[in-house]
Amino acid sequence: MTDGDAKPLSKPKPRRPGRAVTIEDVARVAGVSKGTVSRVLNGHDWVSPKTRQAVVEAMASTGFVASASARSLATSRTGNIAFVLGAPPVRLFEDPNYAVLLQVITEELAELDYALMLLTASTQAERARVARFVREGHVDGVILVLVGDAGTEELISLLRGNRMPAIACGHPFVGEDPLPFVAADDTPGVRQLARHFLARGYRSTAVIASHLETSGAKSRVAAFAGEAPGLVRDDLVIEAHEYSRAAGKNAMRTLLAARPGIDSVFAASDLLAAGAMDALHKADIAVPGQIAVAGFDDSTIAQQTDPQLTTVRQSVADVARQMVAQLRIGLDGGAMASVSVPTQLVIRESA
Repeated sequence: MTDGDAKPLSKPKPRRPGRAVTIEDVARVAGVSKGTVSRVLNGHDWVSPKTRQAVVEAMASTGFVASASARSLATSRTGNIAFVLGAPPVRLFEDPNYAVLLQVITEELAELDYALMLLTASTQAERARVARFVREGHVDGVILVLVGDAGTEELISLLRGNRMPAIACGHPFVGEDPLPFVAADDTPGVRQLARHFLARGYRSTAVIASHLETSGAKSRVAAFAGEAPGLVRDDLVIEAHEYSRAAGKNAMRTLLAARPGIDSVFAASDLLAAGAMDALHKADIAVPGQIAVAGFDDSTIAQQTDPQLTTVRQSVADVARQMVAQLRIGLDGGAMASVSVPTQLVIRESA
C-alpha cells in the first residue's frame, strides 16, 4: 500500500489504563504503515496531503495529539518561545531583573499554552547557535534581552527576514529600531531625579552607565544632563564595561582617582549604583554625607544596600507583560508595536 492509499480511519481500540499511545496505534487507526507515520512526524515532504491528514486525525482520535510533535503538525506551531539573553548566564544570578522577567514571562506564556526556552547569546558562537535554532523552526517567537546590539546584526536580520514575531526588552539598538521593543520611559523618572539632586544642593554629579552607544543608555544620560544643565560635565560621564556590580565598583574607583570633587553619582542601573557604593565604603567615604548615590530600576538590590538606594522605578513585571502581549499579536498575524512603561522617582537614604 502506498502513502496515497490510506484506508478509512479505523475505530480506536480501548487502551489499557496507563499505556502511552504509540506510533503503532496511530498507524493502525490511520490505515498506514509505521514508516508513514514516522515520515509525517519528521516533516518529510514525500507524503501525500490526504495521507498526512489521515495521520494527524488519527493522532487526535487516539490522544497522541497531546505530544509536541502532533500539536506542531496540527497547528503549524511548536508551542515554544525563545528567551534570548545577550549576556553571560552568570548575570541571571546577579541581576534580579532577569529573575522577574523570566518568572512573569513564563507565567504569561503559560496562559497562552506556550513554553519558554532560555538561550544565551553573549558570544559569537552562542549567537550562531541561536540563529541556527531559529532558522530550523524550533520556536514560534523570540524575546530578545540584549545589553547592546554589537554582534547581533545577523540574528536580527534573520528574525526580520523570516518574519518571525520578535520583541526586544529595553531599547538596546543603535540608530534605527530594527525590531519592536518594550522599554521603560526613562525621561520622566530621570528628570525627577535630576530635580531632586538640584533641590538637595548637589553641584557636581558623575554619571556611570554602560553601552553608551545604545538608545536606552543615551536617553538616561541625556534626560539627567538636560534637566540639570551644568551639574554633569562631559568628563564626569564614565562608561562601565557592562551592567554589573563589579563594573560599577571599578567605574567609581576611576572617578575617585581621576575626577575628585564630585558630590553625587547617578548610576544608570541599581547594580552599577551598588558597585559604586561598594567602592565608596572601601574608601571610607560616607554615603550620602560626602557623596550621594542614586540608581535606576528599583530592583530588590535597592533595598539591600546600606544605606538604601534612591532610584528611578521601572516595573520590570509590566515590561514582561507588555512583551508577551505584543508577541501574542505577532503570533496571531498582527502588527507588533513598541511600548513604553512609566517610571517614577523613589527617594531613600542614599541621596
